[in-house]
Amino acid sequence: MSGHPPQRRQANVGSILLTPQENDCLFNYLGRKCISLSSAVVQLYTADRNSIWNKRGCGVACLVKDNPLRSYFIRVWDIKEGKMMFEQELYNNFSIYLPKPYFITFIGDNCQVGLNFASEEETKRFRGHVNELIGRRQRKSEKRRDPPNGTFSNVS
Repeated sequence: MSGHPPQRRQANVGSILLTPQENDCLFNYLGRKCISLSSAVVQLYTADRNSIWNKRGCGVACLVKDNPLRSYFIRVWDIKEGKMMFEQELYNNFSIYLPKPYFITFIGDNCQVGLNFASEEETKRFRGHVNELIGRRQRKSEKRRDPPNGTFSNVS
């Protein structure tokens, strides 16, 4: 006996606006060893240099912990077609903005991205999970930067 409690597999979190069957379909699309930490029904918008929002489609946004890739992503799925419409890895210093209670924006790899949520409740949950994850990652990287024992002395 190793003394460690058995690890429970983290449960997928679905959208409150989808049926259990629709959420199950969504979870199947995620792939092996990928977990949805938060899901929400959204409209996907992008804005290029001209700053005009262009609607790209409707789907379900998931904050995904991708264990095989050892990273976190925001992925938007078209659950009727079973296709991923959009993917953004949460890079270092990733941050989201809330210009409206139902609309979040962030800087994507190629353009500004906006998610227009169907439910303000889902906006709060999704944003809360993203901010919690960002905070955890920042604290982890700060710990790695701190020198051991708090000080550094140069011995000649």
